[in-house]
Amino acid sequence: MLKLFLQGIRIKTLVAGIIPPILAQALAYKFHQQLEWTISIQCLFLAIFIQTATNFYNDAIDFKKGADSDRDGPTRISNEQNLKFIFLCGHFFILAAFFVGIPLVLEGGPFFIFLGLVSLYFAYGYTGGPYALAYYALGELFVFIFFGLVATLGSYYLILGFIDLNAILASIMLGLLSCSLIAINNLRDKDKDKLVQKNTLATKMTKSQFIKLIEAFIFTPYVILFYFVCFVDLHLVPALLCIGIAHKIRFWLHNYARPSELNQALALAGKHMAFFGILLSASLIWG
Repeated sequence: MLKLFLQGIRIKTLVAGIIPPILAQALAYKFHQQLEWTISIQCLFLAIFIQTATNFYNDAIDFKKGADSDRDGPTRISNEQNLKFIFLCGHFFILAAFFVGIPLVLEGGPFFIFLGLVSLYFAYGYTGGPYALAYYALGELFVFIFFGLVATLGSYYLILGFIDLNAILASIMLGLLSCSLIAINNLRDKDKDKLVQKNTLATKMTKSQFIKLIEAFIFTPYVILFYFVCFVDLHLVPALLCIGIAHKIRFWLHNYARPSELNQALALAGKHMAFFGILLSASLIWG
């Protein structure tokens, strides 16, 4: 069961939850000399717990709906024998997120009660419930809002008590990079998702259109970063080096022969977001 539990966490995907609170704290320190490690760590664990719950629910619900049969991606963990255990793991992480979120709600005020409840619901509602977002071409929008705007701006507000333009631009960058992860995943699964009526954005667009959209997710953050470098702080230049990884992802998107080969692009997209976020955060703190 321990091996199953660790597989279900999908550690490589957690970058989307880890980077936003780190970057929010780096921004707060750089521009406002505010260091709130307790709040930052709580935000970090909250994001990780919500994302992990989403991963477990996604495994279990997609299995029930038949969306995980004959996969081109990594083998999912759900089957008839362990389905209850997978749901139980999802419930465990939702409960953990609830308790971690209590002091943050007390710190942030009434709006964070609403925000927290919505975030907890959509951990399940991404693939489950009466209107599963992932089945109505809303997956990328969900990721942009919750793993970009909410995770970054929520952390930033809890640290400082306000939101500014720098934080908004940073949240857009991370939201787009998070979108690149789910979009590459959906491109890989496009044909098989059609068979089970999982109507992702990839199934609604032509292959070439969707690849252009993924390229926008990957490269638009560099336009924003260039603004930061030119008009905010030259010390942020190191993060621009990550564009080499972005071009490697682009190469895979235009040259894959079989959907399974997009697993390489997906792995690179995870590393891309990690390196981008870490280099940017480090440049903000020590630049």
